[in-house]
Amino acid sequence: MSSTNNQENLSSTDNQARGRATSAIAVISLVIVALACAAIWFLFFRGGSDADERTVYENIMRYENERNLDSLDVALNDYFDTYNSDAFHYSQLKDLHDRFFNERADWQAAESAMSMESIRHFMDVHPDGFYLTTARQKLDSLSFAHAVEADTYEAYEQYIAMFAQGKYVSEARKKMNELENVALTVEEKTAVTETLSAHFNALADNDQAAISATLASQINSYIGKTDPELEDIYAYMQNMHSSSRMIVFLVKNVMVTKVEAAGRNLFNVQFALDEETYSRGHSSHDNEKSDGTQEAPTPIEIKHFSGTAILNEAMKITSLVLRK
Repeated sequence: MSSTNNQENLSSTDNQARGRATSAIAVISLVIVALACAAIWFLFFRGGSDADERTVYENIMRYENERNLDSLDVALNDYFDTYNSDAFHYSQLKDLHDRFFNERADWQAAESAMSMESIRHFMDVHPDGFYLTTARQKLDSLSFAHAVEADTYEAYEQYIAMFAQGKYVSEARKKMNELENVALTVEEKTAVTETLSAHFNALADNDQAAISATLASQINSYIGKTDPELEDIYAYMQNMHSSSRMIVFLVKNVMVTKVEAAGRNLFNVQFALDEETYSRGHSSHDNEKSDGTQEAPTPIEIKHFSGTAILNEAMKITSLVLRK
């Protein structure tokens, strides 16, 4: 009887042991499955698989190489919204991200200043930067605007020297040709001065033929009168000589600008004019010195005028205005 009970107790103990072993195996199996699932999630569901992350990385590198800055901006932001520091290319792209956005802030500051100095400073700080091409284009545009403001042959020439392949080179060359066509020669300025002097000498001498030779066939204005006829100018001259006086005009400080209008060159003139009046009864012997030389006569009145005139290509006056 005792032997039978012992056998039953041993059998029960073995069964319990086997049950515990089975339970342990089941628990270990569950742990292994859980770890496997965690590994699978980590590899494939932590914001994208390694293959997806590499594709994103390659796209970002392509945007950088192509300087596709808008796409680079979006792709970098999307990457860091999706992947964490465990991603394979995280550190490399974090460095790219910081460089890109720091430079973009510098560029926005330089661009808002809208000066060539700020753009040049940006290019010095970021000589191989993301915005180098954009900065060069902006500097090109600002430099040409500066040349247009100066509007001189030398300014356009300097622009072309700085930007031989610039966006506005053709337009700059056109401006240079236009300026060259209206460049005033020494001979032209001399001819303008001689015409003005001849006109006022004729006016002082009351010489209708001489004064007519200095005037264009159509005169737009003459000393306060619009569209005058020759008779109007003759009357003005004769009235000037109605009193017993002698007049001498002196043309000074002549400044001439050559311009093109309707396919023809015109000469805009600014000058100073002195009107000296002498007594008509004055004799040259009155100013004779003891040594026989002549002393310059003294005018009884001097008037000072500022004048503007326009002469046509034939060096004839089409407009004349005097102001005291």
